[in-house]
Formats: sequence, structure tokens, C-alpha cells
Amino acid sequence: MRRIIIISTAIAVLGGASAAYASFNSYTATFKFTPNRAGSTKSHSPLGITLTYNAFGTAPDRAAPLSDLKTTIYGVVADGKDFAKCSVSKIANAKSDKVCPAEALVAKGHVNSLLGPGNNGLATAPVVKCTPGLDVWNAGQGHLVFFFTAVTAKQCGGLETGAAAPYPATVKQSGKNLVLDVPQPADVSTKVANITNFYSTLAFEKLTWKKLSKTVKGKKVAFLASVACKNGKRPWTQAFTAVNFTGAAGGATSTSRVSGSEKCTK
Repeated sequence: MRRIIIISTAIAVLGGASAAYASFNSYTATFKFTPNRAGSTKSHSPLGITLTYNAFGTAPDRAAPLSDLKTTIYGVVADGKDFAKCSVSKIANAKSDKVCPAEALVAKGHVNSLLGPGNNGLATAPVVKCTPGLDVWNAGQGHLVFFFTAVTAKQCGGLETGAAAPYPATVKQSGKNLVLDVPQPADVSTKVANITNFYSTLAFEKLTWKKLSKTVKGKKVAFLASVACKNGKRPWTQAFTAVNFTGAAGGATSTSRVSGSEKCTK
């Protein structure tokens, strides 16, 4: 999101830091798989996934900014090599993802967050509401690009598409698990839009991964596919790593995990 005005209301208060910066976040997470068929290694079942997160700070603080999101899902594989691609550099140079081929868009969602001073974690600190869209692009086998968008500057206190740079993520197989790791760079976490002392607090995120499939050399392939379930269920774990606000415990990190499972059909 390209900065078009100074967000003075959120960064003007540089004092009055929270009394106890040892607080960290709590989270909820839900996963929905469409369809939720088990599939097999010989017969992949194309899959769509909707992830929903909520983050909560520990009173009297708002939620501390995230530094990493790691998703682990049983029985899922990813195929990025057979689908259209778009790179971090291409989006960064254009400050827009409209330069990407539409077929490379693999997930789309939105975020509700608060932007405010990093040395005042109190929920009463001056903050700016930020509700950007979130696009995820295939960047080749095992690689993704995340990018925040805004239709108007009002969505994010004067920031527009391009102010926060695109950032990479990885997709890997670990045994029978798919592991999606999305490190949160300072540009979207503790130095939003490259503004010093400007932290982002996640409140809500919903991201829907498309059920994409095509035929390649007579064989049907899918970007995400189910190849197995465990005892009729699909276990998942969502890990959230947060970095604390500045102050006595500034810079400390804490990881919380939310786990669950969804029913599978044969």
C-alpha cells in the first residue's frame, strides 16, 4: 500500500508505553476444506481451503504483532510447477499485483487490523483501523507471494496498494503433512509501510485458497489436493509467533498453537 499521507494520529504518541510488555496473544482458528474427500496418492482430490483466524491481546494491551504464521495440514500436497506464476520482484517493481496473470492467483482474503505505536501497546493507544485485501500468488513449486491491497486510502488510514511490499512464503512437504510457512516481514508487522515505530495488530483474517485443477499432458493436476486422511479426519495445526511491543520485554517472541481436525469422506 503506497503511503499518501502521514498517519500522525497513530505515531504521534511516543510515550506512555504499556505498564507490562510481557503480555502475548491468544488465538482462535477454523479450517474448512472443500470438498473434504480423502483422495489417495494415486487419485488426488482437488481441494479448496478457507482459513479464519482471530487474535486477542492480553488486557490491558492490544494483540502484539505477528512475526510468523505456520500452517500444518495432514494429507495435503501442493503443485506449483504446473500453474501460472508471479514473482515478488514483479509485484514490487510495479507496486501492484495487477501485473500478474490472473491464473496465478491461488488465494484471496481480507484482514482486520489496528496500526499504532510500537512503544505503546495499550488498547487505549491511538490507532488506525486497517482493513486491506490479501492476495496470494503462486511463485513456482514451493513458493508463494503475499500482497496487501486497498481499493481506497480510507481502508488503511491513508495507505494505498504498494505501501507494504509483497513478501514470500514457502510450501513444503513434511512426511504426510503440508507445511505453509509465512514469515511476516517488518513491513507488515513492526515497521508497517516502512514507518518506524508503527506496529500492526491482527484482529481477524480470512483467507480462501482456490480449488484449482487443470489437465497437463492428459493428466489432471491440482494446485492443492488431498491424498490421505487419518482415521476419517484431517488434522491441522496453526502456529502463531508474535513479537512483543518495545519496553522492558521488547523484542521477545512467543509461539502459540491452535489445533483441530475436520471429517474426511472416502
